[in-house]
Amino acid sequence: MQAVGAGEGSGRGEFGAEGAGAVRSLGRAFTRAIPPACQADVAWGALPAGSAGSVRIIVEIDETGHIAGWKPEGSGPSAHLGNLVKRTIALLRSGTFAVRGGAVTAGRQTLELGAVVSDAAAPEEGAADSLAWRFEDGRGAASFTQASGRHVEISLRVIRTEVAQAGPPG
Repeated sequence: MQAVGAGEGSGRGEFGAEGAGAVRSLGRAFTRAIPPACQADVAWGALPAGSAGSVRIIVEIDETGHIAGWKPEGSGPSAHLGNLVKRTIALLRSGTFAVRGGAVTAGRQTLELGAVVSDAAAPEEGAADSLAWRFEDGRGAASFTQASGRHVEISLRVIRTEVAQAGPPG
């Protein structure tokens, strides 16, 4: 696999609404999917306020652009971060992703996730700010506030992108 800079495949003008409509940036899509995938996870309510840890994961993309699997880089994640990854990937399973430049190809991306929990006023039902996300230049931030008032902020950073080398022709 060939390593590529983290900023590549950021989703800005390379694909998505401005290119092949079905192909999305993995880092951008992952960041966007965290709040709806994880807002109902009760594990966040059991954690003390403050840092909730971090984890690096490697997400494998197959030659069709679909998520083939994931694994932690180094030791396994804590239960709540493991749940975050599992729930988010489950939401993304049917998507088609590009690890670089909008082209569908096999590869993998290493993502670093960090979490901070705090207590806030419980949001009003349907409040616009109870789910939020942004992603730019290989860095993302996602947040959600649970009905209990538990507020969770997740940071995401694309650490490494590796594109699979094509084998020799047939």
